[in-house]
Amino acid sequence: MSGKTFHFAFGSYGIIHRSKELLVIKKNGGPYINRYDLPGGSLDEGEPLDNTVIREVAEETGLKITKS
Repeated sequence: MSGKTFHFAFGSYGIIHRSKELLVIKKNGGPYINRYDLPGGSLDEGEPLDNTVIREVAEETGLKITKS
């Protein structure tokens, strides 16, 4: 190995669209500041993927979404 350290992270992101529009968020901190991304993020311990998306979308956008 080259001595590099790797970090593995697992996240869940939502693709939310209406008509011909896609919902994105503008990052306001961290390494991706001023870039656009899909709403989503890291799972809490033991949290299912679908619950993560619902929670993260609410936290980042204020929208309440449901499973479809």
